[in-house]
Amino acid sequence: MWTYSPEQILRVAQQWWGWTPHSAQSEWMLDTHPVKVAACGRRWGKTESLAVETAALALLQPGIRQVIVAPTLDQARILFDRTLELLQVWAERTGGKLLVCTTPYPRVRVNGSEVTARSAYRQARSLRGRSAHRIVVDEAAYLTEEVIPQVLMPMLADAEGQLVLLSTPFGRNHFWEWFQRGQSGAVCRSFRFPTSSNPRISTAFLQLQRQLLTERQFAIEYEAQFVDDAGAVFPQAVIEACIQPSLSDTRPESAPTVAGLDWGRYHDFTALVVLRESDGRLQAVHVERLPGTAWQVQIDRLMQRLSAWRARTVCCDATGVGDPLAETLQQRLSDNRTGIRVEPVVFTASTKRTMIESLALAMEQGRVAIPPHPDLLRELHAFTASRTTAGHIRLQAQGNEHDDLVIALALAFHSAGKSAFGAPAVRPLTSGRRRECEQMKTVMYNRG
Repeated sequence: MWTYSPEQILRVAQQWWGWTPHSAQSEWMLDTHPVKVAACGRRWGKTESLAVETAALALLQPGIRQVIVAPTLDQARILFDRTLELLQVWAERTGGKLLVCTTPYPRVRVNGSEVTARSAYRQARSLRGRSAHRIVVDEAAYLTEEVIPQVLMPMLADAEGQLVLLSTPFGRNHFWEWFQRGQSGAVCRSFRFPTSSNPRISTAFLQLQRQLLTERQFAIEYEAQFVDDAGAVFPQAVIEACIQPSLSDTRPESAPTVAGLDWGRYHDFTALVVLRESDGRLQAVHVERLPGTAWQVQIDRLMQRLSAWRARTVCCDATGVGDPLAETLQQRLSDNRTGIRVEPVVFTASTKRTMIESLALAMEQGRVAIPPHPDLLRELHAFTASRTTAGHIRLQAQGNEHDDLVIALALAFHSAGKSAFGAPAVRPLTSGRRRECEQMKTVMYNRG
């Protein structure tokens, strides 16, 4: 059985990097169970402690293989990049040599050891048959249930290695089951580390977050509690039933698609979701958040995506600032003779509720398939129904959680159901609205 000395890791962490854990990190790092599970609040410090462990073990035990796994490769890179930074500091101080490769996936070799970063979905199949001494799974709650027992655990069999699972809770799914095993098992041990266990996070910051978030969302994100589906528009079981891991590998092809587009405002992202009809289901083949750059840059990028995916229509939010943006996007698409039509939607309480409820019903009926995109899954889980003081139902993300991807998915589903992948007419502008839109464009193009 593969073993290591956590005390030695802590000694060299101080010696090589001047790093000392806070008490909760120390409790976590000193445990050496074959399976370790941690439900963590945001900003608890999991990335730093894991990076220190991974880098130290690579240097202290030549020949071992460590794999960093996350739902997406971008997420796995966060921990990998921090590990690499620590190894580079060691190399500069000691004259040691690192061999770093970035394709087809990030990996670094040092002292005969190897650390790699992999996606649990896009690259999960290629992990079969490989072996490892230690596997670290970040955001483990957002993996599909079968990945851990069917792909990751067999990799540890030869070395009788260690499996490390960390995540913010995502309902009472398979990660919760692992957590429950660790509360009483001899082989598996679990921990719950709320953000407050990190002494570097101030009480004032947590009090502010408690005011900004709902009680339920604060319990999940900062207290690392496993909360049930009360008030959820998209129940946990429904979300998981809609997940189709193979969609992470989808590439553009000749089949037509429709798209939903939600323009970013203030703290939100601009979000794009592309749907394709296949096997009687509407499959979300592309899910993307665009960075908060200038509107013109975003429109250029959107045109590339829509053309690559051979979209027939794009249904977009035309509320407020979205109105002139929708007109600009339609004009640009027409000027380039793409044949892609824009279907603008002005959101009211009624139209938003109809779209969201239609999407929720379709997901319950299994007519929608989604990729295991962590941001989309998190938004769906956080989208709730609440009653206002006037007695109306309000559908929205909890607290300051984003809902841009949920809205984009609902818009794409609306377009697919309305047009059956046809080409609806573009709403005409009155001369008065056209002048108003042109004035808004002038202001918005100076943004960023």
